[in-house]
Amino acid sequence: MPTEKFLEKKRKLFEELKSAEELDESLEKEITNVYGPRGERAIKVIKENGIRKEEGRWLVQGREEEYEVVKSHCSCYDYVLNITPGKTEVDMCYHALAKNIYELLHSH
Repeated sequence: MPTEKFLEKKRKLFEELKSAEELDESLEKEITNVYGPRGERAIKVIKENGIRKEEGRWLVQGREEEYEVVKSHCSCYDYVLNITPGKTEVDMCYHALAKNIYELLHSH
């Protein structure tokens, strides 16, 4: 379950992302600092253009298949088995994180 410390770090990160024009090295470090390996995978998906919006639906490429992401909810196993029941210290799988980062960077 995410801690108050995590939530504060996430809030600061998302504030930075809202004003960013692109994903630079500093932001990548901060994403990894807050989200760990899930952050690393989210960055990789973004750089490999693994995110698309089709007919109003956000689709994010996983390791073997594509997942639908709605806000911060995802159809992947990590989300269902780990994030939802609060078994992790973070609040999103890497698919949802990648989609949210991508959306913030392209909202200008």
